[in-house]
Amino acid sequence: MNGRSLALLLLLAVTGLIVLIATDRLLAGRIDAERQTADERALLDLLPPGSYDNHPLAHPIALPASELLGIPAPTQAWLATREGTPVAVLLPATAKGYKGPIRLLLAIRPDGRLLATKVLGHRETPGIGDRIEPSRSAWLQVFTDASLANHPEAEWRVKADKGQFDQIAGATITSRAVVSATQHALQFFDGHRPLLLGGTSP
Repeated sequence: MNGRSLALLLLLAVTGLIVLIATDRLLAGRIDAERQTADERALLDLLPPGSYDNHPLAHPIALPASELLGIPAPTQAWLATREGTPVAVLLPATAKGYKGPIRLLLAIRPDGRLLATKVLGHRETPGIGDRIEPSRSAWLQVFTDASLANHPEAEWRVKADKGQFDQIAGATITSRAVVSATQHALQFFDGHRPLLLGGTSP
């Protein structure tokens, strides 16, 4: 192979490398954008479309570890606003379920009323405890509009324990765990309003 052929091969290799790097950077940006969009859908689908105009995930609120949230390490929440006015706080919480932790996300209005709740992950019994999932039942809707103000402390129990909230048939332990975690998350919200609604540091 003569010098001219080697130079041509080297030029082709360098050109291919440049194209590969450029393509990788282009795709990486697109993949990151798609991942962020998927994350936003997963977390922000609790909020009614058009109810906010900011990008809550772009500015998370650092939270301290809290027994009320059931999260033993620092975590984060997100504030949704419209025209600069808070419309909802997205607050994570963890319940102690029958078979392990139940990871929850709550959307709470500034006045402390619960807008919506979803399950992010759990290991509850298939066919029974997994009915906490919205795709399996509408049970989580029992918490819509619930707050510490409109439900005294004694009411934050399932009806089997003489409380206010229905339980999932056959999954009383799971139901109790979610009711308790929801109450505690609302208590955390109530005690940390300036942090959650104003974005100040803890």
